[in-house]
Amino acid sequence: MAPEDPSSGPGCARAVHAALRAGGVNFAVSLPDSVLHPVDRLLEADPGVQTLVCSREDEGVAMAVGAYLGGKVPVALMEGSGVGYCGLVLARAQIQRTPLLLLVSHNGALGEAFDFHGASRAAAEGVLRGLGIPYVVLTDRAQAPLLVQQALITVLGQKTVVGLLVPPYLFAGG
Repeated sequence: MAPEDPSSGPGCARAVHAALRAGGVNFAVSLPDSVLHPVDRLLEADPGVQTLVCSREDEGVAMAVGAYLGGKVPVALMEGSGVGYCGLVLARAQIQRTPLLLLVSHNGALGEAFDFHGASRAAAEGVLRGLGIPYVVLTDRAQAPLLVQQALITVLGQKTVVGLLVPPYLFAGG
């Protein structure tokens, strides 16, 4: 498939970026990884989005929460294992009703080639479930932009954290 095709990995990344922007996202913080890098690059290249790279995931969530308190609409991008580091700051965000969209890679969906990513699945889904943070696994490229849009409606409308878990194949290849 051609990269312009929205059903391709690069096309899906562009569609997710467009859905983030249409939903009002104007602040992104990330700890770059191998799955979300196409969306990271699009956000970094977008002059309407302030982007920062963090050194730890919990630091990134704290930066995103602070950005919301400063009038921004944030998204935090990280690996699933990083969600395990974020329990305390995510709990604080939930208690304070601070909206945040999490875009998280390496989850329990198909396409995980390495057994050590099992820890990512356990950390991400366990922390989100334990804190009562709603999350969805984006398994279908065609549905990904709609789910991003709906997640942002929930994030902003309910003033909550929402997680979107991204399997490795979603933005990969053609």
